[in-house]
Amino acid sequence: MEQAVGWDRDKWSKLRNEIVKGWKERIAQNNQNSKTSLPSVRTLLGFILFSTSYCVVNGILYYKYVRPLRQEERELLERELIEADKAGFAIK
Repeated sequence: MEQAVGWDRDKWSKLRNEIVKGWKERIAQNNQNSKTSLPSVRTLLGFILFSTSYCVVNGILYYKYVRPLRQEERELLERELIEADKAGFAIK
């Protein structure tokens, strides 16, 4: 039966060895890729977590402290301008 197909045992074993060698190389390459990509993925996720928390904290601080102070300063300036206008001063 081997003679009818034209393949002998050596050709089959060489073909099998090439296939297995390709699989082993692919597996080794995938392991190498996972070893290099895992730290970069961790670094990226860590940076995203840090930047998100930084933005959230800055937003909370702005709305709790900075915004009311600026609004108070704006109202004070408006009151001073209204008083100056009533007193007869003109701003050019």
